[in-house]
Amino acid sequence: MFPELLGIRKEEEREGYVRMSMITEENQVNVHGTVHGAVIFALIDSAFEAISNQGRRAVALNVEVNYRRPVSPGEKLVAEAWPESLGKTTSVYRIRVTNSQGKVVAIATALSYSVL
Repeated sequence: MFPELLGIRKEEEREGYVRMSMITEENQVNVHGTVHGAVIFALIDSAFEAISNQGRRAVALNVEVNYRRPVSPGEKLVAEAWPESLGKTTSVYRIRVTNSQGKVVAIATALSYSVL
């Protein structure tokens, strides 16, 4: 699966919570030499996929990301996801990404649509 190509792994999953992580690499940098936002987004999206499909089958409708600080290659990133508002057909989730020092790298709000 795609997350495995980036080294994304699930560290913990329980009802209403998911934690995933990855170690960033030199080949994932942007023109500034920091980790590309698309790599961070892939971690966010992987956590969103896991949390939004707990007990249902859901697809993404929207994801809004606020990037808060740059990431250097070699850093471990951790994404934690939890439901903010669960509905019958649509649900809102929060995903927070932190770096090795526990500082916030990105915060996302994601909307899913339950297909079943």
